[in-house]
Amino acid sequence: MIITSKSKLTVIIPEKATPRELFAAQEIEKYFKMIFNGIAVDISSENECVSGARIIIGGPERNAKTAEYISCKDFDALVPGPEGMFIRAFGDDVIVCAGSSKHVNECERGTVYAVYELLERYLGCSLAAYVNPDIAGGEYIPRLEKADLGGIEYIKAMADNTYRTAISEYHGRKIENVLNRSFIDWLAKNRYNRILTWMKVYERYKEEGLIEEIERRGIRLTVGHHDAIPMFLPQKGNQYFPEHYYETHPEYYKLTEEGTRFEVTDHFGSWILCSRNPDVVRVIADNIVSWIEKNPNVDTIALWPLDGKRPLCTCPECSKHSDIENYVYAQNAIAKIIGEKHPEIRIDMLAYSNLFDCPDNLELEPNLFIDEAVTSATLRIRTIGKPDGSCITGTPYEENLLKWKKTGATVVYYDYLMGTHSCRQRYIPAADEQQSNWKRCMEVGVSGSGTQIEYFNFWNHIFNFYTFARTGYDASLSMEDNLAAFTKIFGEGAEYIAEIVRMAEDCLDGQVKINKAGLFLMDNIDKDAVYKAYDKALDAATTPSARNNIRMMRMGFRYSDVECFYTLLGKDDFFRYVPYEECEDPSGELYYMSHNFDSSYWNDPGFGIMLPLDCKKQADFIPDRWYEFENK
Repeated sequence: MIITSKSKLTVIIPEKATPRELFAAQEIEKYFKMIFNGIAVDISSENECVSGARIIIGGPERNAKTAEYISCKDFDALVPGPEGMFIRAFGDDVIVCAGSSKHVNECERGTVYAVYELLERYLGCSLAAYVNPDIAGGEYIPRLEKADLGGIEYIKAMADNTYRTAISEYHGRKIENVLNRSFIDWLAKNRYNRILTWMKVYERYKEEGLIEEIERRGIRLTVGHHDAIPMFLPQKGNQYFPEHYYETHPEYYKLTEEGTRFEVTDHFGSWILCSRNPDVVRVIADNIVSWIEKNPNVDTIALWPLDGKRPLCTCPECSKHSDIENYVYAQNAIAKIIGEKHPEIRIDMLAYSNLFDCPDNLELEPNLFIDEAVTSATLRIRTIGKPDGSCITGTPYEENLLKWKKTGATVVYYDYLMGTHSCRQRYIPAADEQQSNWKRCMEVGVSGSGTQIEYFNFWNHIFNFYTFARTGYDASLSMEDNLAAFTKIFGEGAEYIAEIVRMAEDCLDGQVKINKAGLFLMDNIDKDAVYKAYDKALDAATTPSARNNIRMMRMGFRYSDVECFYTLLGKDDFFRYVPYEECEDPSGELYYMSHNFDSSYWNDPGFGIMLPLDCKKQADFIPDRWYEFENK
């Protein structure tokens, strides 16, 4: 198939196309018009008679036009799923983009992925980034006069790891921002298949119309996090459950060592329920069922404790058991009731802090899902950056998770590729260990991993985030494979950005735990070499888009460098966290940087970078070429 700017292309969708199939067709229309200036693209139903250049969306069981070229039996043998993708040219005029569709909750994601794979693998795009909508930057989309797509074929039978999750944090700041849509769009393009987030974030997504955007891309939702219990058993009532449970049933909440029932004042308090009270189990299970029936886009409830390490209930019944036994007992009992009514709904139980270690001789409900954070009260947080994966492989984190797996539960990791919040969004290079980590998940039967991520801190950790889900989906991808695809967005400056990434990845090699990784990097990397490479990259780049992307990469590094130098935080202080630190800033650069480019506090939309500073203005910084962003 020869495509030119003068071609007429028809995209054929099933008669009863799902939102994902229609979205896949619209993405082809959008990007082909960008690549081939002047091309005519129409979207047509399978029942219409169409000739000429065609791209058919959906497998043979979904689209009768696909069935003219490949049978359901042959297709299923090639793409058994889940999330498998199929791209093949048939003759001179037809390309099929399809994915498996027979597995629970995969929602034609393979079809959406096939469209993006077509754009990147055969047309040279890179969908690796987004940035402020008013400036040039983000994705790389080539402008072509002609492309030969004849004979193309790419088939991936299934996703290598089925759980690739963005744990979407909003860092105590406002949730609404123009870049929310860009963030969700980026997740789908880069193989994330789930968002795990707070109840308050989900409700705000609904208000902003973002649930429809998530649904169109086939991304699944896990909702709950540290505000799950206050949602499903609200002490003062809420929009779903008006009862003031702290007044009507104070016995539902844990009995503290002081003899009072726990009262919620913030998101700290660990597991706040009386686990052995059967009415607690029944009421929460019933409330979850009621809520799920009103929110059908959610298939998993993260029934997590509040944050922090605190004692659990001290009532006579709970006192007969350990804290972890009480925690698991309540979670399992709630999951059992929900499973009887809605077996498709899962309960995500966080293994974390003082509720980390798996007890002996457990047998858990099949819809209970163990989400183990790579930090506990005794182990603290893992080290990071060893390419052989040994920061997790063979460690007590893995041993504990595999013990949870023996209970019959599905198990996944909760990781911190952006660091913990006390890391203050300093650059942490952790891409070179991803291939080993994902392959290890496949070997030992761990279903995958989630990482904290937010649109605020996108450019702070962009290559970690880019590598994470793409390698999870296809564990054959090495860091160098990902680096070659990723650096297309920097144009002629790509080789210098790749050099910088390699320097950083080589510097951080498991020497320290995650909470100290950014500080360690800035103390040990050859900064002169890094800045010289950035200068060369900017000098080499020939387009505004490439130059702006280089500026954003450097800003993440520059912020980390200057903030680490002037930080007021003790370098060994893991738990002290100041959301917006008053940092020394004698040059005025940090103030200028945060007030002009930060997305999380100072600007909407900002530039998709998080600069958690509230510096007093000490000097007027005169911006140089690194802050002179170019408009579209």
